[in-house]
Amino acid sequence: MSTIEQVVNKTKSEKALRAKETLINFVTKIEKELESYFDAEIKNSFGVSKKERDLSIHVWKHIKEHNLRPAKRIRGSFVYYGYRLFKNDKEEDLLKASMCIELVHTALLMHDDFMDQDDTRRGKPTTHEYYKKIHQDRKYRFAPLHYGESMALNIGDVALLAGHQILGEVNFPENRKLAALNRLLQGLVNTGLGQAFDVTLEAGGQAQEKDIFDLHLAKTAIYTYENPLHIGAILSGASGNDLKILTKYAIPGGIAFQLQDDILGLYGDPVKTGKPAHSDLRQGKMTLLIIKALKNGSPAQVKRLKEIWGKRDLTESEAGEARKIVKDTGSLDYSRDISRSWARRAQKAIPDMLKKGWNKEAINYLDGVAQYMVERDV
Repeated sequence: MSTIEQVVNKTKSEKALRAKETLINFVTKIEKELESYFDAEIKNSFGVSKKERDLSIHVWKHIKEHNLRPAKRIRGSFVYYGYRLFKNDKEEDLLKASMCIELVHTALLMHDDFMDQDDTRRGKPTTHEYYKKIHQDRKYRFAPLHYGESMALNIGDVALLAGHQILGEVNFPENRKLAALNRLLQGLVNTGLGQAFDVTLEAGGQAQEKDIFDLHLAKTAIYTYENPLHIGAILSGASGNDLKILTKYAIPGGIAFQLQDDILGLYGDPVKTGKPAHSDLRQGKMTLLIIKALKNGSPAQVKRLKEIWGKRDLTESEAGEARKIVKDTGSLDYSRDISRSWARRAQKAIPDMLKKGWNKEAINYLDGVAQYMVERDV
């Protein structure tokens, strides 16, 4: 098993590249299923009247367009390979089950974007901005932004519940489906509480390093890694002890993923990441990058960073100043090192999986993803 250092200090490891290729192949498969699903929902859209049905069609077309923007599909892949660790059957049903978390993710992005006041998502308008413009173009009454945010909340709820419905209708034993649905709900409850913690930290403007790790555990580690892996494993009939091994991988893996995401939020190319430039900086997000820079910086650096951090009308020049301060204080290197250390912790679960005799292809994917996610630029 190659180490994280070999990946990030040299070229991309063969194992990480294989995991990336596996993920790309998965994206191709699941997006065909997603497109078929959305087309069926558009065709059969709900509506008591033609006017209501026309709006429903419009909503589903927006959900489809939003969901099918370029994405990694990492969460769906974890449902898929969480199942493949234990069984190698039911391909069609498994792909449908994997779609559930992709609909849920679209919902949470719609909600998150208006909380963060972001204008774009994956290079196109966020849902609240999209419907704000519709309000303006059609000269509706009242405030355009309120309409946009109301529609984002509403449409996000549609996608959220549709994701649950997909999981509830797939062809797996009823007891396993119920357990998987309950696991999905439990994970989302915890994610919602984690989001509340995130918003509160941001509003307070102060955090310790432990707060950042606790936040990433409550949100990303549970939501992006543990929850989908558990859902797939539960559908296969995995035991409670099996789920504990997956948690041993998922929690540190998810924290590593989010730490790298925070780095990309400040230093990444918006064209590649699909996120607005300097969004985290404009919002005053609590990240390890910022709190370490504030702790280690000179009085002048701290003063300037505080002036820039959370400034809504941030300029490119000011963002460049912030990036330089974070780098010069050693915070960038520190965050990278910490991300690698969490990824190494995730890899410590791999031998446990091998001892259990789980599917080697699925294990290799999880092992490679732990590496790929700390070296990625998207």
